[in-house]
Amino acid sequence: MPGDALLEPHPVDTPAQIRVLPDTVINQIAAGEVVERPASVLKELVENSLDAGARRIEVDVVDGGRRLVRVRDDGAGMDRDNALLALERHATSKLRALQDLDHIATMGFRGEALAAIASVAQFTLLTNRAGSATGTEILVFGGRIQEVRDAGVPPGTDIAVRNLFFNVPARRKFLRSAPTEFTHIRQAFIHEALANPSVEFILRADDADVYRLPAGTLLDRIRDLYGAEMAAHLRPLNFGNGSVEISGYAGVPPFSRLDREWQIVFINERPTSSPVVSFAIQSAYRDVLVGGRYAPLFMQVRVPSDAVDVNVHPAKKEVRFHRPTEVRDVIIEAIRLAISGGEMPKGKRSAAAPHRAEPVAPAPAAEPPPAVVAPAAVSPAAPPPAPVVPAPVATIQQQWTWASSQPSATPDGLPARVTPWAEYRLLGRVAGLYIVLETPDGLVLMDTRSAHERVIYERLLHAVDQGRAPSQGLLPPVAVPLSPAQTNALRKHLAALKQMGFGVAEFGAETFMVDALPVWVAHAAPGPLLSDIADGLMQGGRATAKDWVLPLIAETASRQAVSLQRELNEAELNALIRDLAGTEMPYTSPRGKPTVILLSHRELNRKFGRE
Repeated sequence: MPGDALLEPHPVDTPAQIRVLPDTVINQIAAGEVVERPASVLKELVENSLDAGARRIEVDVVDGGRRLVRVRDDGAGMDRDNALLALERHATSKLRALQDLDHIATMGFRGEALAAIASVAQFTLLTNRAGSATGTEILVFGGRIQEVRDAGVPPGTDIAVRNLFFNVPARRKFLRSAPTEFTHIRQAFIHEALANPSVEFILRADDADVYRLPAGTLLDRIRDLYGAEMAAHLRPLNFGNGSVEISGYAGVPPFSRLDREWQIVFINERPTSSPVVSFAIQSAYRDVLVGGRYAPLFMQVRVPSDAVDVNVHPAKKEVRFHRPTEVRDVIIEAIRLAISGGEMPKGKRSAAAPHRAEPVAPAPAAEPPPAVVAPAAVSPAAPPPAPVVPAPVATIQQQWTWASSQPSATPDGLPARVTPWAEYRLLGRVAGLYIVLETPDGLVLMDTRSAHERVIYERLLHAVDQGRAPSQGLLPPVAVPLSPAQTNALRKHLAALKQMGFGVAEFGAETFMVDALPVWVAHAAPGPLLSDIADGLMQGGRATAKDWVLPLIAETASRQAVSLQRELNEAELNALIRDLAGTEMPYTSPRGKPTVILLSHRELNRKFGRE
């Protein structure tokens, strides 16, 4: 029947045979992992130069790197045999045994970058060892060696990569325009230059100089790349615990931008990052920057080579720490210490008689009211906010008085905090909310409400650190059951929770009794609250518990500062100015808004055309 043909079974295809791929295909597959775009070529070649001990590196690009990426150095160079071996897959001078993978101290180590790059480009290698009369030139076309010959070249290595992906049309069509590719080239060059400030770097694009960076310090390199204004807003990072050491420079808010381009991290001199590092940076700036703003940061993280795994990403863009919690806590502490206080740029001193920023005795007839010197907290007589659950709130468990709060002591071994102005003169007020100060460096405009928020916030934080956080009792206490994992996490951190104002204790198997909550969460349901805290502790430990409470403390400080509706008299303003100068971060409110705007003498002269 005619329709029977439709019912005939289709012939079964012969199963494909498994075959070993040829080397050219293998190298092109490897290139897909290592070489994403011309910037990837620059990164691999520059890191090879650094491993060779180069003190001067020159980079030339044409057409955004699509037609040419060339890297020349004055490093150790290679003889002919080693130059030929360098083009073989997995041939390297940096590893000898499996154990070496646990102690990687070089930029490269896999020995596949040159072979991968040469397989998808027209590749020229010129190299010579110091003291050798003749160098070597090798020409490779799409992974196939075309010619090897002697060449008269200076010591070092010169590699030119032309027409990237010329033999892989599917990859080449995904390259972007020359300006876009050059943007990536420049960013990769900047990262390598910042990671190695003691090396001279030169970048030329289409035969025009873009950067000439002499060898120097990291701050010199930042100034050469980003300008003096950027360098003026940086504070040095210098903190560690013996196994994790942090150095570099951190930007002081409110100086920031809307993306992370200014945040560059080096781990053991390698431009890379890690999720735990990104989280730590975000946490450190959380209470001093508005959401979506990012301060400049040039941070070097040094850990023992066996404490970090750099072999987790094909292009080595990400690393994994063996003890991530320790690294995270040290980074947070380093950044917070760097951006706390800090000395402002020096300027000309004013001839007017100024106020001293140090605490002074108030005038006999004027006692600073609680709104500035002693901001009011929750009063024992004040009714608490209505709770979400019917757990009745009763008595205050801990009396909190602002008069008892004292500035936090400087930790041993750290420099004393420097106030943002050593002396000042109060010139007047604007719109009832802002005040104008004259300082030795210029003019300061202050938002009194934001300043008040910062003062209250840091006093609350100091109370938490000292174990004197104000708390509100629950009558009757609430029993909260948790999972076994949550119970183990919470049990380890009961002391930290009590320090933050929680009244919590074990009550049988996998159950906790809550009889007090901090005033800033007194309205919350104890069960879900304790469960959320336990989940956070399982992920991040003690630091997470404190980070979790910071936004709530900031909200409390904001609510109390909003009550500052009237104009302050001169004695109150002077008290607020002194209190703000004594805080750890006097330049922003807890929500990241500026507390002061600084106009230096130089900036004023420039605006009036005097400079």
